[in-house]
Amino acid sequence: MKKTILFCVLALTSPIVLANSNVGQEPVLSQSVVKSLTQQNKAQLRANKGNVEQFYQSFYAAHPGVSFVWLDQGKMTPRAEKALEMLRASHHKGLFPARYHVAAIDALLASDLTDVNNQQTLDLLMTDAMLSYLRDISVGQPELIAIETKNWLLPRDPFDAVAALKLVLASDDMASEVALFEPNHTQYQQLVKSLGQLLDNTDFSAPETQVKVGGKLSLNDSGANVVALNNRLIELGFLAENHHDQKTFDAKTKAAVQAFQRAHLLEPDGVVGRRTQLELNKTNRDRVTQLMTNIERWRWMPKDLGQHYLVVDIPSFEYYVVKDGQETVRAKTIVGKAQRSTPVFMAPMNHIVFAPYWHVPRSMAVKDQLPKLKQDPERLARSKIRIYDKAGNEIDPTMVDWSQYNTSNFPYQLRQDPGNYNALGKVKFMFPNKHAIYLHDTPQKSLFGKTERTFSSGCIRIENPVELAEYFLKDQDWKVDQVKKAYDGDKERTVRLKEDMRFPVYTIYMTAAVTPDGQTVYRSDIYDRDPAMQKAIDKLIGNL
Repeated sequence: MKKTILFCVLALTSPIVLANSNVGQEPVLSQSVVKSLTQQNKAQLRANKGNVEQFYQSFYAAHPGVSFVWLDQGKMTPRAEKALEMLRASHHKGLFPARYHVAAIDALLASDLTDVNNQQTLDLLMTDAMLSYLRDISVGQPELIAIETKNWLLPRDPFDAVAALKLVLASDDMASEVALFEPNHTQYQQLVKSLGQLLDNTDFSAPETQVKVGGKLSLNDSGANVVALNNRLIELGFLAENHHDQKTFDAKTKAAVQAFQRAHLLEPDGVVGRRTQLELNKTNRDRVTQLMTNIERWRWMPKDLGQHYLVVDIPSFEYYVVKDGQETVRAKTIVGKAQRSTPVFMAPMNHIVFAPYWHVPRSMAVKDQLPKLKQDPERLARSKIRIYDKAGNEIDPTMVDWSQYNTSNFPYQLRQDPGNYNALGKVKFMFPNKHAIYLHDTPQKSLFGKTERTFSSGCIRIENPVELAEYFLKDQDWKVDQVKKAYDGDKERTVRLKEDMRFPVYTIYMTAAVTPDGQTVYRSDIYDRDPAMQKAIDKLIGNL
């Protein structure tokens, strides 16, 4: 017998055709044969452990007269051919044909398909590919999930690939059935569309100008680096053709740089520094891998976010509230610095605290406040920060030798009184979680005028705290003036929210999005999380 071929593939397929009947006989792909083949080729198969064997066992129990799932009279069924077309185009969904045994299937189709070993191998490959594809397109690819396991802490939806494949096989419209397993989030669908347009309309072999800065480029600079800058801005559609090969950084160049910076959520100062240069030099291939990275992240999101929910989109520096599919509130945010990043997670909103005390986290007390105490023991008191020992007794900071303490032996707790100087502002919105993250007001409102707003220690500062408080409390008999009075108060007050307002809060990390007018925008990767994902994806997509 000819040696069986096996690599990795996936295909979507069709309703079962009762051909090659062998009723009363052991199936061609019996349990023992499937087990043997999967064991021989376990390094290449990608379906979850046991899924292939489980599927065949279930399939033959339901269809005892069928020889193969994907073959009829030694040929692929018409619907299996359509499935294979879908697999070949899987890169348009941000997936990779190489992961679904497409090359191996093509090799088998070109071989002697009268050989039962080749038939068995082809059928097994298609099954593994299908199980893998349905899982990948629905809840994400395990190899990519592993890259961001530590950063992505949102709950993951369960997925039964065997049950999904049964539904696809039973459908008269395979493509429509498969589409039901994809995320239905608008951003996912729009990013997939944007990816398809980029793949179909781009000459990836065309050269793309790279900008060298050597420090910074700004108004009135000149030279070869400015020529490259002008040409790159033209390529990207931010500058008119009449600036081609121009050596001077003039007012129009500056305006184009500012437009580019605004489009990528960079500070629009018109100066080309490291961050702006990095974004300018991202090629079309880089944008493909960036889109695929974010499409993949949307697959990691819960399919059902709820009827009512709040999303903090970390790299966009915004949050928004959605109710019954309609956006109700949107405002700017300030998120964590790179070294104190805001985590990606979910927790339900629970209560609001007006005029809050700020209980300084120990990490911030020893890293930020202890050095200040060593320099000036009265400095914290001027900011209304009190110091307490373990027994809860207030300590006079001028009576302590602060030089004896360090990050490991600091024995005190710090608490800031409510008021205008309080680091949390005048209200905080609590969704209890292990990260000690919440939404809150801030006395540093001028920071919302910045474009890139990574100034916090992890918590999320919001620009419109009164509006959000009014939104949460409008159905609890709170009038607008009552909210403002509580906001301006000097005594801490906790308000428990009604059950229907205890909806989920999601913090997410997406560096590509599509605006309501259909424009694809690429955001700055503020926590440097894209490169690892993009590197893995770049290896898989091959030539474009």
